[in-house]
Amino acid sequence: MKIANYAALLALTVAACGAETPTASDKQNIGDEMAHHGPHIIRVESDNSFSETLQRLQAAVDARGFKTFAVIDHAAGAASVDQQLRPTTLVIFGNPKGGTPVMQAEQTMGLELPLKMLVTENADGAVSIVYRDLAHMFREYGIDEAAAGPLEKMSGALGAIAAEAGTE
Repeated sequence: MKIANYAALLALTVAACGAETPTASDKQNIGDEMAHHGPHIIRVESDNSFSETLQRLQAAVDARGFKTFAVIDHAAGAASVDQQLRPTTLVIFGNPKGGTPVMQAEQTMGLELPLKMLVTENADGAVSIVYRDLAHMFREYGIDEAAAGPLEKMSGALGAIAAEAGTE
């Protein structure tokens, strides 16, 4: 499928995911986070404990109609081989109705989909929600600027999930 058709596919994905357009404040917050953590990773600091943040993240994902495919507790994995790791859990989720057409058009998107968000706790006890910048990710796969509107909506949905999980 040609790159020009990605905009239509992404519009379907956004519609299926129920994504909202980010506000100017959301864009500024995401921009601030990107400035501190690199241009391809977004980190949102949480006001909640690790377990509360993880629970709220899963609830926010479910509330938006995404399907949770897996929850991977990396700290438990480390403990299983007698090693220590601060709390680190990956939540893998998506919407097959929206993601499948993207992978039908560009099968290698299966490396990126479903979506992923990582909840971490640092040495000082601060909790973060970390995820990849979708706009950058889709550019890596050749999606042109014509898809910027749908990508902003998808990024806004992830930003809203992270903000909901991280605020008291």
